[in-house]
Formats: sequence, C-alpha cells, structure tokens
Amino acid sequence: MSNVAWIGLGHMGVPMSKHLVDAGHTVRGVDIEEGARARARENGVEVVDSIGDAVRDVDAVFTMLPTGKEVTAVLTGPDGAFAHMPEGAVAADFSTTGIETAETLSEQAREQGVGFVDAPVSGGVQGAEKGDLALMLGGEVDHVLAVERFTKLVGNYIVHVGPSGRGQAMKVVNNAMMGVAMAVSCEASVLAQRLGLDPQVFYDMVLRSSGDNWAFRNWFPLPGVVPTSPASHGYEAGFMVDLVAKDLRLAVELGTELDVTMATSKTAFELFRRTSEAGAGKRDLTSLALELGAQVDPPAAG
Repeated sequence: MSNVAWIGLGHMGVPMSKHLVDAGHTVRGVDIEEGARARARENGVEVVDSIGDAVRDVDAVFTMLPTGKEVTAVLTGPDGAFAHMPEGAVAADFSTTGIETAETLSEQAREQGVGFVDAPVSGGVQGAEKGDLALMLGGEVDHVLAVERFTKLVGNYIVHVGPSGRGQAMKVVNNAMMGVAMAVSCEASVLAQRLGLDPQVFYDMVLRSSGDNWAFRNWFPLPGVVPTSPASHGYEAGFMVDLVAKDLRLAVELGTELDVTMATSKTAFELFRRTSEAGAGKRDLTSLALELGAQVDPPAAG
C-alpha cells in the first residue's frame, strides 16, 4: 500500500479519495473548507493542515480543484507540492485547468524532479461516487503508468491521449458538447412544461427518441423525475454553473485562436454566464432551467 496526498476535498474530491482509502492506501488530505475536511475524515482520510505535511514521503499527489489558478497555487512556489514531494513522485491533476496551464505545470514539475499528469475527468459526482469516471490523461508514459494503480480506483475508462496538455484538450471539447447539450435540454424542458407536457412522460419519450443525450438523461433539469439529478435536490451543485461557464469559455477562446466557429458553444456560454451573474453561479448547472422560466413547486432551495 502507498502514501498519497489529496488536495481539494470538494464534491468530487471526497468520494474519489474514499476509493483510495477503501483500497488500503494512506491518504493525507488538504482543504480550506472545514465541512469538506470533516467529510473526508469520516471516510478515513488523514486531514492535515499544510501541503508540505500532506506530500511528504508520498508516491503520488492528486489535486481536484475548481480552476487552474488554484491548481497552480497549490503545486508551485516555495510552499507548493512540487517543492516538497519526494524526487520521482508524480502529481496527477483531475481538475479542468486549460491546456496552457497543464503544459506549464508539467515543465515546472520537471524542473523540480517530479512528474505531472493532467488527468481531467468526466462523469460528475455520481461517477466519482461509483468510481466509474472517464479519465483523459496527458503526460509522459512513465508518469501515467506510475499513477495507474490509483487512477483505476476512480475510473473505469482511462485513456492516455498524448503529452502534457492533451488531457485538457480532450476535456475542453467534451465539456463544450456537454454544456451545449445541457443548455438545450433546459430550454426544451421549459418549453415542454409551458406546452403542458407531463415531465415524466416527456423524459421517458425523449430517452427513446432522437433528442436523447447524456446530460438530459442523467441531469434532467426539472425536479421529481430523475431522483439522482441535482434538480431533484434543490439544484444543489454537483457541477456548478460557474464551472460549466468556465469550460465553455475555454472552448470559445480556443475556437477563436484556431479559427473554428463555436457558435453553439458561445450561445451556451452566454446563457450560463448570465445565470451566474444573476446570482446562481454556485448552484448546479441544471438551474439554468430556472433562469429560463421553469416553474418549480415547491420553490428550489437556495
């Protein structure tokens, strides 16, 4: 069994780190939120106060944080993980940070004598809880293989897509499609509601028709139909509006850079951006349906 560090014990980090604990590994965790720290402790994570304490004598360091800014802050600099990890240890970042951030972190890790893999995931909180996420790995083959025994505990479809940054490239195009699918699923669900269609009947028919998509099927945006959808739990965040807006912004910016028309992604980005500016940035992305006029009874929490 191994010693590992886990930095970022949020909605995804807590269940993902639990799989490593359950497999017999010693997991030392760090998070700034006491609620997250408490949930991790309940799962058997040894919560510590500093990154230096977390990464001493580890074989691997895992990060799961909101943006590249936070990932860069915890991995680099004199107090960051790279500076305190044992030589030859590997850091794998499960966050969505963008291609340039991943490439820069890989170079900084190399300068410190440690490895780095960008390893963004897809599958949401449900996938994190079940351990069946899809993982998109970018980095050197040796580094990917060094963390394989851990990544297999949190994902059931794991692909090494190329050098550093390619994992992030795969994630940005995937999440562009997911964000667009969620936006149109919210629009269509509100339209169906206004037309007087029963939400359950509407959902069941779409699942058997050409409108079916992963976001609609798993995250149906009206409450009371899909028990595991955030919409059925007061739109409490599994995947925040702010995060899908960030991912869509990355896709739109890359499209501009590479001269690719991203018209639907840009429209979806604007919808989620406006939802965030309306004060719902920390709610689940399914709450876009509320911004579009969904009638919810009883009123959604928050």
